[in-house]
Amino acid sequence: MNKYQALFIEQTGDNLDRILNPVARTDERSVYRMLHSIKGTSGTIGLQDWYATSLGLLEQFDEHGDRVFSGEELTSPLSSLVRLLDEAKRVRDTEPPVDFSPQEPKPETSGSVREGLAKHLGRQEPSRETPDRAQRSSAESLPTPAAVSDVQTFDTENKAPGASSESEGTVLLLDDDLGLLALLKDILEERGFAVFATPHFEKAVEWFYEMRPDCAVLDVLLPEQSGFELLEGLRELCDRYMIPVVLMTGKTDSATRIRAYAGGADDFLTKPIDPEEFVVRIRRLTRRRRRLTGQLLLDQTTGAYGMPFLERELGREVALARDSGERLSIAAIELDGLRHLNERQGYREGDRMLKRFSDEIRRRLNPRDIWARDRANRFFLMQPGLREAQSREFIQRVLQEEELQTLLREGEIKAVHASSDVDTDKESPQHSALTEVSRALEAMKIHPGGGEAVPEPSAESRQLRLGIIDDDPLIRMILERQLVSLETEYDLDIRSFSDGEEFLSDPWHIGGFRYLLILDRMMPRMNGMEVLSRLRSNRYPQVYTVLMLTGVGDERGIAEAIQTGTDDYMTKPFSMVELEARVRRLLGKVGSPL
Repeated sequence: MNKYQALFIEQTGDNLDRILNPVARTDERSVYRMLHSIKGTSGTIGLQDWYATSLGLLEQFDEHGDRVFSGEELTSPLSSLVRLLDEAKRVRDTEPPVDFSPQEPKPETSGSVREGLAKHLGRQEPSRETPDRAQRSSAESLPTPAAVSDVQTFDTENKAPGASSESEGTVLLLDDDLGLLALLKDILEERGFAVFATPHFEKAVEWFYEMRPDCAVLDVLLPEQSGFELLEGLRELCDRYMIPVVLMTGKTDSATRIRAYAGGADDFLTKPIDPEEFVVRIRRLTRRRRRLTGQLLLDQTTGAYGMPFLERELGREVALARDSGERLSIAAIELDGLRHLNERQGYREGDRMLKRFSDEIRRRLNPRDIWARDRANRFFLMQPGLREAQSREFIQRVLQEEELQTLLREGEIKAVHASSDVDTDKESPQHSALTEVSRALEAMKIHPGGGEAVPEPSAESRQLRLGIIDDDPLIRMILERQLVSLETEYDLDIRSFSDGEEFLSDPWHIGGFRYLLILDRMMPRMNGMEVLSRLRSNRYPQVYTVLMLTGVGDERGIAEAIQTGTDDYMTKPFSMVELEARVRRLLGKVGSPL
């Protein structure tokens, strides 16, 4: 039994225990949804008996039925699933545990101590054993699912022709089946995608707005709302940002497919899902989106230019300024309070505020000025012919005009800004100019001054804090050394803690900042799950982004972490390069680089 099958057995056992409890009352739609989920996942992970059984049981229940069953009434209809569950548990208990641990590293003969320690944490290369296809042909009447062993053969040498060694793109996964969610996440990450996976509808909406993924994969049947309803709510944003959406379902009828495509879905996947086909179809959509967005000059939300255009024009103006001696300035402007507006009134209102603000600024610009926006909701203004002081004075004057003041008051937002001269004599003047003005903007947030338009510092505009919470001192030391380089890119304060109790008792974590936590699940005194549960309760503000570290074979722990609200997870042993890439991605969500 592999880890995905073990997770499936655990989750299905919990669901059956809950609905077969004699005092339980379960509506027909929930029973149908559970059987539908069992059918889709079991077929995908190679459990053919489960697939055939759930397929037959689905005929006894109506997706839109209004019956309500007691646990006793469901005992007989679902007895076949109980027998399968008992048999699976017996097999699991008699089999030796699957060993996912890496081989011992060879002694280091060269390189620094840091490199040696990083290699000690490196991920074992995936197995190159040939997948056993015998199970696939055990029932000719069933759809052909992909054996889970296929997932283990995914590596950089096995990529499709033309696949890049860089990230294939960001994918958002939404499915209430934790086993399938973990499987699809692993499949995509093995092939170079950055993946955000959640079973929670609201979390998926939040990530959709904040991360702007290159592709979203949504299950049709969900407890809170259906994938169709989510697609309908996000359709405007999908069209604006050209984000492709894939719907997944165990249904094969033409009416469901037609509804999916009519609702704006770019692709439609039927469970059981073949991993190789899944990757190919997702890669096709993400690459198409990246090609299209790369050709666009304008930001679709605000009408401002995109950053690639600004950087190109900045380089051109630098060359002209070197020849003519003309002055060149760059300014950065950020709306302080936008995050709170999104929380109060929704992301659509936040986008409308960004567009209205951008439109007001653009109306007042000179013909040669370039107004651009980055993905972190920060605007940049390049002004040829102006010194830094003149640029600052121009922005202050514009922000004091009645239309801008009224707009900012409506949204309870203030505009923070900073300006800088572009030093054309530097080796990389474009990069240096953007870095310097971003640093100046961060300084203005912490030490405001120089005009009424600059606000007092707030919880969302201060320094970012990165906490490493792990009981292993070696791990803490390695992570601190590996991640300290990020301090040159972000206004970042890094600290480490030996367990959850030490972290929660330290005033450092309640200073009104934004936090990214690397949190080990298994620790003495107070483990990572308890810390995560507390942080996700109403007692704490929602300023914590969490990357959970779990152990090999800890599928139950992964499922609990996802259910409780972790933003991402990694399994030890892990690659330091992959860890740093994930931390960078999450920092991009939490705050803006300097």
